[in-house]
Amino acid sequence: MRIAVLGATGVVGDSIVREALRDRRIEGILAIARRTLQHSHPKLDTAVHSDFTDFRQLEPALARVDVIVCALGISWYQAKSEAQYRKITHDYVIACARVGSVANPALHFCFVSGHGANPKASQAWARIKAQTEHDLEAMFGSRLNVFRPGYIHPVHGREGPYWGDTIMRPLLPLRSVMSRWITDSGEVARAVLFAATGGQVPSPATNRDMIAAAATYAQVRSALESVRRVGQV
Repeated sequence: MRIAVLGATGVVGDSIVREALRDRRIEGILAIARRTLQHSHPKLDTAVHSDFTDFRQLEPALARVDVIVCALGISWYQAKSEAQYRKITHDYVIACARVGSVANPALHFCFVSGHGANPKASQAWARIKAQTEHDLEAMFGSRLNVFRPGYIHPVHGREGPYWGDTIMRPLLPLRSVMSRWITDSGEVARAVLFAATGGQVPSPATNRDMIAAAATYAQVRSALESVRRVGQV
């Protein structure tokens, strides 16, 4: 199978690429980003794309993928305005999804949303996330998986400083009892890829749903690797 990763240079998108490169079931990865990636691998192709309002030039490439994995986003606190947050979190995502759904009518879509997404929320970011989920569901129906992580610890670091990391760092040793709110980029990536490769994950998936799916994905991938090694003996 082949996947496309939108937001491949972000914390979660980078982890998805790293995990997908290790999965032999995934034959090809199309990373859609504004700049080249730090990764290099025979099954990784990067589409450097500047206009995230229009993905039509990528339609031939998207026609060849089975799943779009979307980890594109920006923190509400990093956004300069509500309009900018909406453009990145909703408009860019829907623009890519619309072209992908036409290019491949059987396309599956995995969307990394956020804990607290709710159309009736008092916070604008939560309403925008919920609108994106709603619009994607209208396009993909049962072929959509939504993931709502809480705080995501960046396993492989973060390009720029984020004050949330400083606040949450003392709580990381308590992750086992705070699993409702804390996960990490590797767990989110593995949970998303579990759904992308055909695993059953609730949608929308909570932190705990993602932690469970990530563990199952790791077990399945390990078992497949063991079978492959035995076959080579």
